[in-house]
Amino acid sequence: MANRKASFNAIAAIITGLSDEEQSVLVEKGKEFKEFVAGLVRAAVENTFFTHVDDKDAPAHLVGAVAKWRKLASDLGYTGPVLWAVKAGFTLKLHAPLAGPCYEKFSYLQDWELKNDEPTVDCLVFFIPRMVATKKNAEEQMQALVELREKYGLPASHCASFGSAALVAGLIMAHFKRTGERAPLNTDWVRTDTRYSVGSRLHLGGFDEAGLHCYVTWDDHRYGSLGVFPLGVELGS
Repeated sequence: MANRKASFNAIAAIITGLSDEEQSVLVEKGKEFKEFVAGLVRAAVENTFFTHVDDKDAPAHLVGAVAKWRKLASDLGYTGPVLWAVKAGFTLKLHAPLAGPCYEKFSYLQDWELKNDEPTVDCLVFFIPRMVATKKNAEEQMQALVELREKYGLPASHCASFGSAALVAGLIMAHFKRTGERAPLNTDWVRTDTRYSVGSRLHLGGFDEAGLHCYVTWDDHRYGSLGVFPLGVELGS
């Protein structure tokens, strides 16, 4: 997994940035401070649903897949992590607005009746925040993913779906938190597997200063600004 060990220099910088009075209190109240920090750590762990995994830390059975996804990422002009550890329980309506900037904190979709709006499950996800298969309807985009899987020799279960809105939103926010980059790029949009009650499909994007937006479109629509993300889900963590 990603190395999250804090460096001595980083900790020292925080301490030296305190006033003399603050440092004195830190020394005098060392036990209370340690308990306070422990509480912050517990809260951070509980609310961290997406953690990137360095290539070198990938599970042994996924080493070959990592190399293939790395090749795909390179061809798409992306050099960041391609594998993420995902924790169960992340939802579109509740957790996404807490994870990063969402337009109006997704207040407008709280009463939307959604189909297959499941929270995330424990899994490892291959994800490249670069859009593919634009100017295609949903069926054509799925076929494009199949062709991508075959071209790069990816496992049969990879590039087999668009990903739920919760999963895609969480990955977008985790990528934004890590890099500050707003994906999809150029305020474009990506389709997801999650559907509105009438059958139209949710898509995410338009990620501007106001935040990530959520909208719906029908499967037969084709737009140059609407594509999909390459995803590969491996159940378990």
